[in-house]
Amino acid sequence: MKALYIYKKVILPVCISVVGLLSSCSAFDDFLTVYPTNQITGEQFWENKTDLESVLFACYRQMASDAMGERMFAWGELKSDNFDLADTSSDNLVNLMTANLLPINSWFSWASFYKLIGYCNLSLSKGPEVLSKDNSFSEGDWLPIQAELVTMRALSYFYLVRAFRDVPFTVDANDTSVGATDPMPQVPSEQILTYLINDLEAIKDNGMTNYGNDADNHGRITRNAIYTLLADIYLWRASKNSSPDSIAVYGDQYRDDYAKCIECCNYVISAMNYKMNEQGVNHFGKGDGNTPELPLIVMEPRSTAFTSYNEVFGSKNSDESIFEVQYGNSPNDNETLNYFFGGFSGSNITGARIQRSTVFEEVSTTEVENEGVTFYKSDYRLGQTFYYAPATNGTTIPINIVKNLASGITVNSAASTRDDMTTRGCFTYSGTRPHNNIAANWIVYRASDPILMKAEAMAALSSFDASYLASAMQLTKAIFIRSNPTIQANRLNFFYGTQSEVMDYILRERQREFIGEGKRWFDLVRLAYRSGDTSRLLNILSLKFAGGSNAIKAKMATMNSLFNPVYREEMKVNTALVQNPAWGDDNTSERN
Repeated sequence: MKALYIYKKVILPVCISVVGLLSSCSAFDDFLTVYPTNQITGEQFWENKTDLESVLFACYRQMASDAMGERMFAWGELKSDNFDLADTSSDNLVNLMTANLLPINSWFSWASFYKLIGYCNLSLSKGPEVLSKDNSFSEGDWLPIQAELVTMRALSYFYLVRAFRDVPFTVDANDTSVGATDPMPQVPSEQILTYLINDLEAIKDNGMTNYGNDADNHGRITRNAIYTLLADIYLWRASKNSSPDSIAVYGDQYRDDYAKCIECCNYVISAMNYKMNEQGVNHFGKGDGNTPELPLIVMEPRSTAFTSYNEVFGSKNSDESIFEVQYGNSPNDNETLNYFFGGFSGSNITGARIQRSTVFEEVSTTEVENEGVTFYKSDYRLGQTFYYAPATNGTTIPINIVKNLASGITVNSAASTRDDMTTRGCFTYSGTRPHNNIAANWIVYRASDPILMKAEAMAALSSFDASYLASAMQLTKAIFIRSNPTIQANRLNFFYGTQSEVMDYILRERQREFIGEGKRWFDLVRLAYRSGDTSRLLNILSLKFAGGSNAIKAKMATMNSLFNPVYREEMKVNTALVQNPAWGDDNTSERN
């Protein structure tokens, strides 16, 4: 693939200030055209492993930046049916959440992602040079670092492809100002996805399996993280190419991609099971020959503690974690969660810009699983998703989101046999994280990801192997059972017998499991990809917009409309960019 140059605004020479690498990179634009006396030139800098690791850690710091974290969330959630606005003061957010997608909206700036890509490209180009200079730096030292950089770059591009589809693409370092502003057109997403898959396949077994401490094992790229990202990209490309129109172009490639997704998920699930067994962690299906062994921390049926929540979202870097962006060292708190979910002030959550949508207003009090209602009264995830403040009894679902805002949750022992989670005040939240000081990590992948990705791929392949349907059901029900520990066994015998029913069930389970984790919109786009049109996606969105559903359906009628417009400021700098035809390039669009 022809290498292309990203324009100066987003792929910029890395600031090689020893202090700047670990704080800010304000000297980016003029580093090589102006020769600052307080910085080290590129030629002098890349001398040893320490220099290389300095930029590697700058990559992780960039991933934790406010601009990048907020867009990981916004692009993956805000156009979906999960949330409504709690604060309408921002026109940009209002427009984003009502599918009024304007090219002038700064939420569509992709500069923070290309900044990370630029770091990775430069480091990957300089690694072999450092290897030749530093006798203490071996190929065995370089290969895991190379795997980290390739994976962070791939993850950045994967976010861009899912949000914008066709985007500018380069893997070449740009450490010179010459050509930095050359026009660079978008590259078709199919080409980018294929490059990312090949790139990750080449390094997937070079990733570290153990850095020696929990923070690094979950906050840096590991082999499990590489395999999980690969599974996600395979699943995306398979969904993209499985509609009748795509099959006419790409043939049976989608079948191979679904199979590769399953293969990658199997690797991660097996590796995580092994580690939990080695450490004596009680996890799902352990020692039960009739149940698949899965790396899910289990909750006792009558326990008052939300063991899985407390481990995964409370303590951080849990046994279920695969990769999470590290926060908590002031001033590097998680501004993404603070900005959107707010935080605790006493016994109230304040400062939230979004709230749960009307889709979650009702809770089923009769059925364990059906298509009409998302949550069921026995589901412990009610209390770990929505904030049940101390209040008089009632069954109205709270508005605020509590996931990540408390480090511990318990359900009161007086709650009716703890199989009805709809009573306000039945939950106790501990270690509450205050507004403007959210220390929670941002979880990119955890154990539920490979489990449900595998289920989705198996359900998709059930057209060719009917046995996959039962396996997909079993995996998906494991996620459900873990969060509904009080359900009687005879009520868990439900089974969906067709591929479409199982796919819909997986989609509902993913919504329950991952709400607020930046994944719902991408799930809906995969749904549209498989059918080749937006009709089913729009039927789901219409439940949220009710009276305004016709306007939403008109705006999101085409496949082009599922992807963001190109931010106008980017088009001013890079004249080769072409605007998404669904949104045009005007400043106004009628708001409904």
